[in-house]
Amino acid sequence: MGWAAATEKHRPKAVAKTKVCTVGEFVADVEAHSHIKPITVRRYAVKLRKIISDVAELEKGMKKKAKLKKFDYVHGGRVEWLGRINSQPLDVLTPEKVSEWRNDYVAKAGSDPLKRKSAERSAASYLRCCKALFAPDVLRVLSVTMPPNPFAGVKVKDPGPQRYRSDINPEWLLTAAVRELKPEQPQAFLGLVLCLWGGLRRKEADTLTWAQVDLVNGQIHIRRTAHFEPKTEESQRSVDIPQAAVDILRSYMGNSPFVMEGGDSRPGATYDYYRCDGTWRVLIDWLKTKGITQQKAIHSLRKESGSLIASAFGIEAARYHLGHRSIKTTSAHYVSKRKRIEVNIGGGEPPGVSD
Repeated sequence: MGWAAATEKHRPKAVAKTKVCTVGEFVADVEAHSHIKPITVRRYAVKLRKIISDVAELEKGMKKKAKLKKFDYVHGGRVEWLGRINSQPLDVLTPEKVSEWRNDYVAKAGSDPLKRKSAERSAASYLRCCKALFAPDVLRVLSVTMPPNPFAGVKVKDPGPQRYRSDINPEWLLTAAVRELKPEQPQAFLGLVLCLWGGLRRKEADTLTWAQVDLVNGQIHIRRTAHFEPKTEESQRSVDIPQAAVDILRSYMGNSPFVMEGGDSRPGATYDYYRCDGTWRVLIDWLKTKGITQQKAIHSLRKESGSLIASAFGIEAARYHLGHRSIKTTSAHYVSKRKRIEVNIGGGEPPGVSD
C-alpha cells in the first residue's frame, strides 16, 4: 500500500455537525409541551427574538425605512421579519455571546446614570425571561434537537429595585375624577375606582364579574373564573373596599355579568386582550392630563393603592391587598414612603449657651 493510500485509509472521519432546531421550532415546542402559559411564552419569545436579532446582526446595513418594515402589520412586513428571526438556528446563541450582548446593550445607554440604570433593568428582564424558557423542567419535555443551553452560567446582574415613588395626591385625583370623569366617561371612572380603591390589576378589573362582588360585606373576590386566570395562586384574594366604593359599585349594577361594560372575554388569547380596551385608553388619556405620564399609568393607580394600605396597615397587609407571592415584591416595587422619618432633637440653644 502506498503512502497516499495509507494516509487516506487512516484519515480521521469528519464528524457531521448535528443540525439543531431553529428559533421558531424551539418556541413552538415550548408552547406545545411545557407548563408555561401560552401568553407567557409569547411574551418571553419577544425578548428572545430581540437577543437573537442583535447577536445575528439581522439589522446590520439596513436603512431606517427597511428597519421600520418590521412594524408593518398590514402589508406583511412584520410576518417577513419574524420569519427571518424564526429561521435562525438556535445555536447562534452561546453563553459568551449572550453575556457580550448584555454588556453591549448597557453600553449603548452611554454615561447618563438614569439611562444606564434603565438599560441595566431592561437587560436583566430580557435575560430572566429567556432563562425561564431554557429552565431544566422545560428542556426535559422538548422534542426538538437542542444545542447546549445558551443561557447556562449567564449571570443576571441585579440592577436593584425600582422603587415606587408616589407623585399622586389620591384625594385630589378622586375628586377630579368625580367632577370630570364620572359624568362624561362613567366607565373610565369605574375603572379608576377598581384600580385605585381596590388595587386591582387591569386584567382583574377588566374581567371582574358581579358574582365576585360582595356589596353586603364590602369585598371584591379575585379568583379563577371562566373568563380569568389569576397571575399566580397568591393573586386570588378578597379585597376589602370602603362604603363609598360600595355605593359607587352599586350604582353601576345592570344586567351584564361583568362589572365593566365591554366586549366578550377571550381567556385563551395569547396576547394582551382587554374587553374594555377603549375604556382603558380613555382613562390613560385622562390620567395624563393629571400629570400621571408613566408608561403604565393605570398600574400606577394599583401601586398607589398598595402604598396607602402599607402606610395605614403595614407591608404584609399591602402584600395581601395586591396579591403578591412575596413580600419582597411589595416592598421593592410597590410601596412608597409616605410618613416622615426624621431625627427630632428639638430646637433652641444648647444648654449653657447664652449671649
